[in-house]
Amino acid sequence: MSYGTAAGVGALVPRYANSSVTFDGTTRPTLTTVTAHLASVNSMLDAMLARAGFSVPISDADVLPMLDLFVNEEVAALAEGINGSGRFGPTAKKPGGSRFAIIMTDIQDFINVNAAGMSTMGAARSGQSVTAGMAYRDTDEAGDTIYPLFERKAFGDAPFRKDWDSDD
Repeated sequence: MSYGTAAGVGALVPRYANSSVTFDGTTRPTLTTVTAHLASVNSMLDAMLARAGFSVPISDADVLPMLDLFVNEEVAALAEGINGSGRFGPTAKKPGGSRFAIIMTDIQDFINVNAAGMSTMGAARSGQSVTAGMAYRDTDEAGDTIYPLFERKAFGDAPFRKDWDSDD
């Protein structure tokens, strides 16, 4: 795992950890469960960081603390839910749907807010354009031409040259 630790989770929810403020086979959740949740959140975060153009796992020393805290917070929320409290507890309203959907939304929001800063701080990013993966079609399924929704002339901006292929 790249981000977060059982001890980091324990520090956020000490009432569910042991006297060493970590997890073991007798805590609720157990160390095995916390480790599994850490691995799952790490995988989801890395997948979405990669989608945003980052080289994963991120190892930049300036960025790692924020990623550690984010993962620890998500897993701590799961630990609270296992114990019947917090935002994943049985009585909590879950406007985002399942725990998985909520965590995915949290990750997406986290990356949207922090991506530029993480790049500036030194996290390796491939320089993927915001429009990477976008495509357009100039014909439909029948082979008929699809015309653009907007043209330059529609906004009063006539092109400098009307025929780009001529030498006029």
